[in-house]
This record gives sequence, C-alpha cells and structure tokens, in this order.
Amino acid sequence: MLNIPISFVSEKPPSDGKEYFANNPSKCDASKYHVFSIDDAKLLFGQRDIYIWGAGQKGRGFCMALLRCGFTVKAFIDSNLQEVGEEFMNIRTIHPNTLLNDTNLLVNAFVLTASVESKNREMYSILDQIGLIKGRDYVGIQTLSPFYPTIEVAGLCNLKCSSCIRSDSEIIENGKYMSLHDYSKVINKMIKEIPFLYLVDLYVFGEPLLNNDLPDIIMLNNELGIASGLSTNLNNIRNLEAVMLARPAQLRVSLSGASKETYEVTHTGGRWDKVSNNLIKLGELSNALGNKTIIEIYFHIYQHNKSEIKIIADLCKKYNFRFHPSLAVLFSDYALSYSESGVMNSNAKIASDLMLVDIDTLLDDCKREAHLNCILTRIVPVINWDLSVMPCCNYTYSSIAANYLDIKLEDIINKRTNSGVCAKCQKHSLHRWNNQIAYSAKVKQVVLENNEL
Repeated sequence: MLNIPISFVSEKPPSDGKEYFANNPSKCDASKYHVFSIDDAKLLFGQRDIYIWGAGQKGRGFCMALLRCGFTVKAFIDSNLQEVGEEFMNIRTIHPNTLLNDTNLLVNAFVLTASVESKNREMYSILDQIGLIKGRDYVGIQTLSPFYPTIEVAGLCNLKCSSCIRSDSEIIENGKYMSLHDYSKVINKMIKEIPFLYLVDLYVFGEPLLNNDLPDIIMLNNELGIASGLSTNLNNIRNLEAVMLARPAQLRVSLSGASKETYEVTHTGGRWDKVSNNLIKLGELSNALGNKTIIEIYFHIYQHNKSEIKIIADLCKKYNFRFHPSLAVLFSDYALSYSESGVMNSNAKIASDLMLVDIDTLLDDCKREAHLNCILTRIVPVINWDLSVMPCCNYTYSSIAANYLDIKLEDIINKRTNSGVCAKCQKHSLHRWNNQIAYSAKVKQVVLENNEL
C-alpha cells in the first residue's frame, strides 16, 4: 500500500537485519524486560498500602491497571500544587511531604514512581535518603509493565506538516480508521500479554479525532482500566465533545505558533484562527467537565515562533492546561533520508531551516550517543490501523507482521529487534534521534528568555 521512493531505501541492510547485527549488537532489544504477573505483584506489595508518586498520565493509567488487577491504591503523591487535593477514581492526591515525613505511614507503604526515567531517579534518591529500599519498598511502574504500546486508530491526517513524513504523498498514502470491533480484539489480546498494561497512546502520525469510533474506544479502555493518550492538531473538532465526555487520561495539542504567520508555516494546511477558537472551546469544555482530562499544549519551538512562547504559556494558565515546550525537530524518516544522501527533502526543508538546532548538529549529537540504547526500546507493540505491526513508531513505511492478532508479543519483540528498519536506523545513530531530555536545558533557557515570569 505504501509507495517508497528510492531515496528512502538506498543502502538498505538485509531485510531482517541479521547481517548488520552480526557485527553490531542491537540497541533496541526489549527482550530483557520482565512483564509482571498478578502473582508477582502480590509478592512484591505484600499487605502494604500502595502509593503512586506521580498523578499525571502515567500515574493515572497505572492506578487503573492496579484496580483492574484487584489491588487498591491509598493515594497519589505529587509535588505539583495543581494536583494536590485533586481526585482521580476517588483517590486523592497528597503532597510528598505528607507521606515522607510521617513514619507511621511509611512503615506500611509501598511506593510506585510514575514519571519519566530522569524524574524517577530523583524520586529514587529521595526515597533512598529516608531509608526505603528499591525493590523492597519502592519501584518504578515500568518494573511491572515495561512497555508503552501505541495504536494508530486513524491512518490519515488532515494536515501536511512540513516536519512530518505525511507531508510527502509520494512516501505515505492515507490509510483508513481502526474500528471499535477491531480495537476490542487488539486491546483484549494486549492485556492478556501485559497484565499491568496501564497506558495506550491512540496515535502515531494520524489524527485520532477524525475517527468517529474514538469516544467508544476510549470508553472501552476506561472499562478495562487503561488510560488513553491522544495527540491532536485541533483543526477538526467534530468529535471533540464526545471524546472529552469519554474522559481520556490525556489530550496533547500540537502547536508550532500562536499566529497565522507562524503556525501555518510549520503546521501546513492548518488554520490558526480555527485552532485558536478551538483551544478556547477545549478549555471551556474541560472546565465544564471538571478538568478530568490532562490537557497538554506541546509547543514546538522554532526560530520564528520564540516570541510567542508567552502567549501560549498565558493561555495554559488561563485554562489550566499544562505547558510543554519542546525543541522542534524533523520526523525520523526525513532525518534518515538526509543522513544517507546529504540532501534535504524539499517538504522538510521548510521546517529544517527554522529549527533552533540545525540538523547536522542534531545528527552529530546522535553519533555521540550511538553507544546508548534506543530511546524507543519500550515503545512496543506499535500497531497500525489495519492491524499490521510496525517495527517502530518513528517509521511508518514498514511492517514486521501482517496482523497483531496472529503473533505473540515475544515474537514481535524478536522481529523488531532484528528488523532491517532497526538496522538501518542504528547504522546512522538515529536510535537516539529526538532525545528531548538532552535539550531540556536549552529549551528552558529559550522559554525563560521569551516568557516574562
């Protein structure tokens, strides 16, 4: 179905990647991770009170998974004052000091940290300092459920963003939608293989709000105790109210500007006047529904939109959205094509010329980290709208299985680990591409310079 131009398959390793990996160990091997059973968890927790440190998307999702598996949660703990006092699934969020300074609570507590790895390490250090022991008194939720599945419920998008591979119709043809019927089969198989599955992102490169079955898919996830993550360009909101009523755990809005002159350059085909109005509608709708869904504004910072950071930050404060500034980069397909040929795709050049960090510097940074594991090792399985299994959420033009329902998880992991796509990616050190954590200091500096605090 996909028509791949020659530039994207030149210097192609063997289709299964075995020849390449014979001399270059894979940096994307997920087989080392153990998936906990319910009995494993019972032995780990004992009779202690369970606290989840982190009340965001990951924490909420894991809470639902615990409830599904027959456990109870005493409380969330979170240092974000916006979260303290809030409830999710009738479970209250307390400040960390409420637990950490109370020896009576600590003696019977088991803490599960629910954040990204760098934040988890900070939590581990604090818990170590008060005498808790990792593996006995606390672990990260990734210990129990190490994988982050992604399901593309919409195989098409209504925009042609210049940084995204979907801007090039010669490379990516539009797909269709995953039905509720098919999704039900997929998700029920998934929780059998990953008992503590707690979060599923319902997008890869498509626009999930276009799928009329999306509200029912979210409600099915809720019934099964799985948090739904969404990302939208918010240009088409015909299903927004129904989606919000279904209460996904998190909805991310992708922005690359706060005016027609900036936004419409990089979110190609989008209209800022429409998105601006839709953001207001989203904020009002979220407030009316009690802010049960975490709304995150993912702001891609380019050279041409830095001065608009304050506008978006103020909007987030007004509507209780979370502001997530990020370094704008190209999608991996374009980075790979450029790395191979030295020639920038004409569609991608628009975004590339505006990036804060130029592409050659980004590629050099990847090479310096080439010895490290792939940053997407845990993103498995990745399932397309037609039930085929993709090797990676960064590359949409390949599959490692025709139907997810017909292949075991361990076989997916093995095929992905040794795939030609992974071999080609790692050959160019792109398994470290878009490592946002590495640029967090630069992003923070740019935000401070352009946002009067």
